[in-house]
Amino acid sequence: MISQLPRQIILMMAERQQRWHHYAWHQVRNNWLRYNSETQNKLRNLGWEPPRPARTYISIPDGTPIYDNNSGQDFLYMHRHMIEIVNRKLQEINDPLYQKVKGWKTVPVPTDEDYPVPPPWITDDLDFNNFIKDVKSDQYFETNFIRWERQYTNPTYLSQITLGEFGARLEFSIHNMMHMRWAKEPEGARPVADPTHPSSIDIHWDDPSYDYLGDTYSSHVNPIFWKLHGWIDDRIEDWKNAHEITGPIEWIGTWIGNMHHQHMVELLARSAKTLEKTDQKLLDENIANMTEVIKLIQKSKESNTLLTVDPNL
Repeated sequence: MISQLPRQIILMMAERQQRWHHYAWHQVRNNWLRYNSETQNKLRNLGWEPPRPARTYISIPDGTPIYDNNSGQDFLYMHRHMIEIVNRKLQEINDPLYQKVKGWKTVPVPTDEDYPVPPPWITDDLDFNNFIKDVKSDQYFETNFIRWERQYTNPTYLSQITLGEFGARLEFSIHNMMHMRWAKEPEGARPVADPTHPSSIDIHWDDPSYDYLGDTYSSHVNPIFWKLHGWIDDRIEDWKNAHEITGPIEWIGTWIGNMHHQHMVELLARSAKTLEKTDQKLLDENIANMTEVIKLIQKSKESNTLLTVDPNL
């Protein structure tokens, strides 16, 4: 029997500030180098300039992953931090069947009964239809997932690569495709805002039922998110072993957005009913900050989804 992610975790991840943070973090670092200077300056003033952008747009409109600037460390660090927040909450809940986040030991095979692949679905976008059918196929698993898993767990390969490059390669290959392979058809498609009238994302999309793995606004609400990111996080330990590192990692990429203070991050994992007045003030300031960030992202006309994969990997 598969242990079910406690409902308290799903509700915590579905809170607006959690959704905004995860969405903004991915959007800003993916799109920074194609924002115009005005948008960059406004985001910078709000404390949301990524020190290591994840993509460049010099020659390819959809963007090329950057492998040599340690943005991949930011990817690994931020999601490890999310796991730590959830694990602290799980300690409070004390569910004997789900004590901490545990990733898949291996990526589930097509015949796995515990983690079956949801069927593809049809949209008005023919390219997307072909893509989602492909990534969910047995052939795609055999051609890509098996190869990636072997490569990313191979000590010889890991010993020859930096943690920053490793994180970026994980992100823009097996990570993105795990999101889409196990994504189920969303009950509704979250609309892209009108850039001429940007506003906060409608509260309708904060309902816990919106847990589409293909949208950074909702993916972390889905229990599968924690299985696949647990698998990703375990690869950090493989990398450490390959480099014979026994102590803590000396992280270079530690960007988690405009929340550098540990106390602020912890507030996001707590119910508003438990906050002190000073904490509530800090949280209110953070929500006001995020509101402006979301408006800028939507106004920019730039968006990057999880489904992009580097064809060279």
